[in-house]
Amino acid sequence: MAHLGGASVFAVIDQPTMSQSVRGLKSRSSLNAPPQPSTTVPPRILMAEDNLINQRVGKLILQRAGFSVDVAADGAETLEAHKKHPYDIVLMDCQMPHMDGFEASLEIRKLPLRQPAIIAVTANALVGERERCLNAGMDDYLSKPFQAEQLIAIVMKWIGIRQAPKSSSAASA
Repeated sequence: MAHLGGASVFAVIDQPTMSQSVRGLKSRSSLNAPPQPSTTVPPRILMAEDNLINQRVGKLILQRAGFSVDVAADGAETLEAHKKHPYDIVLMDCQMPHMDGFEASLEIRKLPLRQPAIIAVTANALVGERERCLNAGMDDYLSKPFQAEQLIAIVMKWIGIRQAPKSSSAASA
């Protein structure tokens, strides 16, 4: 607890309001056209994020790009949601209450279910953080804050990877 004369460090983060974020999205014509996946089955996307504003903004970005997104508020909720209805992509905040994104990713990787692409979404830009995410079973990394186009691009990247034809040794024989 800070006291008069004691040393404290405070950070002020200027975050746009929800209406500012939405106005910014509306002005970007590149987000108006929905993505064109190569399959008729839309990808199942789960956003694991404990911050309500981040949930709303992230979901809005992806919905405006034509995706359907479910939201989980912590790692335990994310794990349960994936058990009930396996997802194709999980956007995983690393710092969440009850169960963080690292533990949730490790637990998802243990499940005998179809495995999602897990994309770490974190504000922690420390050296080694990307490697820590990959070591926890995450497939990719997006640091906050990010632009709408960056979020859409990483989701599209993993949709493409997941939909790419699997090469098999039987096909080459």
